[in-house]
This record gives sequence, C-alpha cells and structure tokens, in this order.
Amino acid sequence: MNNGRHRKALFALVATLAFLPAGYGLAQQPEAPAAGSAAAAGDIANFFREVGDQIYEHCIFELSQEQLEVQQALIQAYIKHGAPDALARQLAVKQIQPPELSDECKQLKAAQAKTAPPIVFGEPVIVKSARIAPALPKAQPKAWAPIIPLVDKKVLPQWDCAPGVDYVTIHHRGYERKLSDGDICSPFEDVVRNVPDSAKSFRLGYTITTGRLFIIADDPQLNGRTIAWAISGREACRNNPDPDCLAARAIGPLPPGEYSFASDKSTRVSWGPRSKRMVAGIYLTKLWHRERFTPAQTAAILARGNIAIHVRLKGEMSEACLGLGPNGWNYVSWLIKEGRATGVNVYIDEPYPRIAEKAPVIRASSFNLSSLFK
Repeated sequence: MNNGRHRKALFALVATLAFLPAGYGLAQQPEAPAAGSAAAAGDIANFFREVGDQIYEHCIFELSQEQLEVQQALIQAYIKHGAPDALARQLAVKQIQPPELSDECKQLKAAQAKTAPPIVFGEPVIVKSARIAPALPKAQPKAWAPIIPLVDKKVLPQWDCAPGVDYVTIHHRGYERKLSDGDICSPFEDVVRNVPDSAKSFRLGYTITTGRLFIIADDPQLNGRTIAWAISGREACRNNPDPDCLAARAIGPLPPGEYSFASDKSTRVSWGPRSKRMVAGIYLTKLWHRERFTPAQTAAILARGNIAIHVRLKGEMSEACLGLGPNGWNYVSWLIKEGRATGVNVYIDEPYPRIAEKAPVIRASSFNLSSLFK
C-alpha cells in the first residue's frame, strides 16, 4: 500500500511538472537568494496535493501491462505473416495506444498551466555518505501456462470474429487471441443509457452471457433497464459462464452473486496501481448457484481477489472484472461515487429477457491483412 502511495505521489509530481509552462522548467535560475524557499516549497507541496488526485482521475499517459504484452505479441504475429520488422512495429504501435486525453484532462492541463506556482530552488543538499545501488538485472518475462481444463475451450460464437473480418492470432499468457485492428473481435459499442433522476438509490445488475449492465430497483418502470455493456473474462472464457471458466482466476469472468462496494464513499472509486487506472472495487458477499460448482471450483471462486469495475483499453480484455468503454466507465463510476449505485448483482442468464436490449456488438473492422505488405 505504501509503494502505491509513493508511486502515486511521484506520478503526480512528474505529471504536474509536465503540465507547467516552459517558464517553470527545472533549469530555471532563482533571481534572489532562497529567503522564501520554505514558503515556496510549501506552495508547491500544496499545489501537488490539490491536483495530484485530479490528474490521476482524468489523465492516463502510459500503456497498461496487458497492452504492452499484446503490442509485442502483435509485432511477432505480423512478422510471421510476412510483414517487414519495421512495418510490423509501426502497425502495432499505431494500433495499441493509450487513450486520448479526456476533455476533463485537457481542461485540467490548461487550468494548471495558469495557476501553477513559480518554482524557486535554494542551495542543493549534499548527502556525503550516499551509496549508489547496483543496477538490478532486467526482469525476465513471466512464463504463462494455460490451465489444463481450458486448453481446448473455444471462444463462444457470439464473440468470435465475424465472417469476412481480417484478423491475426496472437499468443498471450499461454492462450490464443484473435485481434482485428489491434482489438479483440466483436467488442461492444460504447453506448450509455442514463439512469432517470428519479432513481436515487439502486443496485447494478450484470448478465454474464450478454455483458449487459442494468438497473435493479423497486420501481417496475426502472427495474431491468439497460445502462451499458461490459466485457468480463478473457480468451475462451470471455462472458462464458462455464463452471471451469468461472473458477479460473487468470481468465474467468465475474462469478454470479451479490457484490458490495467499499463502505467508505471516498474510496469506492480509487487508483489501482496494478491496473494503472481508476477502478471501483467490488467484493463478493454471496455466491449464487453453488450447486453448479464442484467443491474445488467453489473454493477457487471464493479465493479470487482484485475484482473491480474499470475502463477497458484497446487491446485488453478483463479477467474477473467488468471492463467498460470509456463513456460507460465515466458514467457508471460517477453513479458509484455519488452513492446512487449501492452494489452489484451478477446473473448467469438474462433475468429480464422481455426488456433486455440486444447487445451492440461491433462486427466490422477496418483492418486488412494486405496492409502488412504495403
């Protein structure tokens, strides 16, 4: 936890300095002795404290670990298809990118450039007994092996590549994944249906087999209405309620049951250092359909951790979490932060088939294999 706080503080410092106009660069020379350096340092510290959380909430600057792995796997796949090394790298870099800066981030960047305090440096502090630590060896890539019962499972037809769509197959953490234009086949459109203002308090519902996120409320006019769509699980277990998938920690979807948010409203949506983005942690309070699972599967499901709702970046899938599009995440996280959404119920099959909307799955792709040889 301390490492996460230190990382967050360092990131906020670097990101904030990046926001400052050129006149506030680190090479700036003081015009006078550092008589007011303590006060200036206090101003800077206060400034970083105020904007750090905002920067972390609205601005993401780097690829996630999964995006980096997928980008490297894409390069290898393109080369195997016959693309020159340079072209393979260019195409993978073009396809797997961090999200564009949000409007909130652009506004924050403009505001901080105007309000940033001047940085004034006093005399440097020299630590005479400091020792330089030896460079650590580079970490070797972790070897991943697929879980044996899942080796022969195939992607469910509704999530596979549509006929006529060009794709390449990568190998990621021991599993095959089809990608078209750098993203998984048949993703959801990032569609959002606003919850009426009259719904002051409700639970979120989620259907594994369809990816639909909806309202659970006492009001029959609101109950079951769609909010957005989210991906849960990866590879052959994407939105697949097979018991072996639900029990698989590495690639399985969110298990069925009742979930709660953090009791402290201020921490319901927070920075996830592993996922490198804002997340809403959810905690399993009751597992449903235990009769469908073996004792080993039940134990594996109950042992899973790091379950959350978050934004899904291009090229990623979602493990046991709910991965929403950027618009869906912004809206759902706001509902959670405001306390209107009070928990999550996860169903295997659609509980409201009469009013459920058809999933807005994207079947087309602009990717063309011939682009590898242009």
